[in-house]
Amino acid sequence: MFDVGAQGWVPTGRTDRPRPRAPAPGWLRVWVATRFLAGGYLEEDAEVWDSTDTLVAQSRQLARLAGPVAR
Repeated sequence: MFDVGAQGWVPTGRTDRPRPRAPAPGWLRVWVATRFLAGGYLEEDAEVWDSTDTLVAQSRQLARLAGPVAR
C-alpha cells in the first residue's frame, strides 16, 4: 500500500494458514505482495519463512481502499 501512496485505514477480510510446525529458532523472513489494485480493492498475499527456509505461515487478505491514492 505504501507504493501507491494510500493512506488511512484499509478494511480487510483475511485468511491465515499457520503451519503445524513451530518456526526454527532465529530470524523470520516475511514476503508480502499485492498483484492487483482495481476498483478500489486489492488482494495481498504473505508468506513467513523461518531460519531453515521452511514455510511456517501464509496469509491472504482482500482489502478495500478507504482513502485517496496519490498519483
